[in-house]
Amino acid sequence: MRPINNLFLLMEWFEFAKAFKNESHGRLSGADYQELEAVDTRPNSLLGENLKIHALEIPGTYRVISDYPTESSLVYFMDGVQRTVLWKHYDYNGARIPIFLQFCGAVIIKRRGPDSFVPFDTIYKNAILVPTFVFDELDCPGIVDTGAKNYYDLNEIRNKAKVKSRALRQEIEQEIMHRFIESDASDDSVLIKDGNIFGSMKREGVVGLIKTHQTLYLQSLYPDVQQMVWNMPQYHRSMMFSIQMLENACTLSHKVNSFYLRMNEPAHPEMGLLRVEYNKLPAPIEEFSSWLLAEARVRAKCDRWDRQIYPIQVCENYLRTQIPCSRHIAMVQRSM
Repeated sequence: MRPINNLFLLMEWFEFAKAFKNESHGRLSGADYQELEAVDTRPNSLLGENLKIHALEIPGTYRVISDYPTESSLVYFMDGVQRTVLWKHYDYNGARIPIFLQFCGAVIIKRRGPDSFVPFDTIYKNAILVPTFVFDELDCPGIVDTGAKNYYDLNEIRNKAKVKSRALRQEIEQEIMHRFIESDASDDSVLIKDGNIFGSMKREGVVGLIKTHQTLYLQSLYPDVQQMVWNMPQYHRSMMFSIQMLENACTLSHKVNSFYLRMNEPAHPEMGLLRVEYNKLPAPIEEFSSWLLAEARVRAKCDRWDRQIYPIQVCENYLRTQIPCSRHIAMVQRSM
């Protein structure tokens, strides 16, 4: 086994992450640690042939209610974040191969007042991401194989690292969701999760909130309804519909239900548009929609404020106080 360059410096990153977390434990706001996430500019795509859509009520859009409550009955909220940074370059037969360090975390917060939350459960993990041909040469704890196989293709190495980083974050999100489902808290409460729940095991106690709309779920079968969704005013929702994946030519597998909800006035078709995924709602759809609207009454300070609910932003802010941002990582790099 050939030792990695500056192995002790790599290990110092894990100590740095641990010290950073311990020092900042308990802070629920972290403006100094926030970073803007890259805006996804991918074009909208039509629904793939392996997904089937079925309307669960009369196709169209509906006014939620004209007088929604100022408080919701939602208690638990969850989000996860990841950060992938270039660490060093590994000398592989004369080629400079980028080595990445990955931080990820997931948190469930619990409401203790209208705008007051405390951490209920947290998970943090770190990893050193390397391509396969480097992984095969190293004997070091914390090393994760990204699956990149071509030392001459830097784009593949970077993209595989990003994909692996996202997969590691999704793993801890699945783990923390499972712990919530197994806890006593799930007996009478629902967990509101940032992101979709489609493709995971059936979780009746989890509802996903999706803020991006790359796939047009209604365009193929209900193009008129898709246009109505784009033009839908504030406080309106779409019909409920189911999304089911075709496992093979004859078998349909996991199914999830969904609907769109307009949180804020649309300056453009996607502004204020939220998509909800669920297996079972904790209340009738009109009442549950009003809860989400109530959660959005405090506008979150983020780049997607128009479709973000405040408690999910609290989760993001909390995690960003526990995981070092790129500016802090760069400072440590310069000091080493």
